[in-house]
Amino acid sequence: MAKIVFRDPSTADLIVEHSVTAWHVSEETEFQQVDVFETVEFGMTLALGGVINVTERDEMGYHEMLAHVPLLAHPNPRRVLIIGGGDGGTLREVVKHPSVEEAVMVEIDEFVVDVSKKYLPGCASAFEDPKANLIIGDGLAYVRDAADDSFDVILVDSTDPVDAAVELFTPEFYADCKRVLADGGILVPQSDSIQLYPDRVAKIAGSLREIYDRVDFYLTFVPTYPGTVWSFAFAVTGETDCRRVDMERYEAIEGSLRYYTPELHRAAFALPRTYSAVIGE
Repeated sequence: MAKIVFRDPSTADLIVEHSVTAWHVSEETEFQQVDVFETVEFGMTLALGGVINVTERDEMGYHEMLAHVPLLAHPNPRRVLIIGGGDGGTLREVVKHPSVEEAVMVEIDEFVVDVSKKYLPGCASAFEDPKANLIIGDGLAYVRDAADDSFDVILVDSTDPVDAAVELFTPEFYADCKRVLADGGILVPQSDSIQLYPDRVAKIAGSLREIYDRVDFYLTFVPTYPGTVWSFAFAVTGETDCRRVDMERYEAIEGSLRYYTPELHRAAFALPRTYSAVIGE
């Protein structure tokens, strides 16, 4: 049985080793290296740029927390923008919400969407949903050209802040997102491993606090991600309470969830002292 070893692309440090039972895709697209393979430990796996992006067995800890924390905190999310997220997992969670009328997803690499539909159908199950509007294109340009106050929630489901994704972690991009958000709107970008890359998270925190009315951070657990503990920023325009959970809307989707709970939602914002120090709380 073959072994695959993932190393951090910036430091070459060992991240994780998996026992591979089958390799399905290995292709360099215009934008990144895309690999799809099966492992004993986590099932079907999608790796982008040599870094694990999605596995069948732990993706819900990422996708459910990215989507439902902001959507259930927002008083009435009707239009949601997803930047990235080519595997479809975040879109799958967003369209579950009865209040959402349209979920626009802008993914730059169509090949990722195609291989996800074939090999990760559990993630890529919502592309044909009537609420879904998939756009293959540049998320930076889309946000830059979008109308003011046109979305209630923006979710940035990107790769890590290295290489091509760097531009999705800049003050300029965050400012464009704020302009596009309606009053009370929420921006949630994935914000990397706070355990292994505190400098990256601190930089994100500093940039967002220069622009948004309030910025909080919350955590989830994804065993195949570097350090297991993963962070999200929660940036708001206005007075939206990050710990608020609309229980009526939660109950409407509860039966479809495998990870998220209201109790976990609220607890996710309680950070260890060392993590609070990273983000300057």
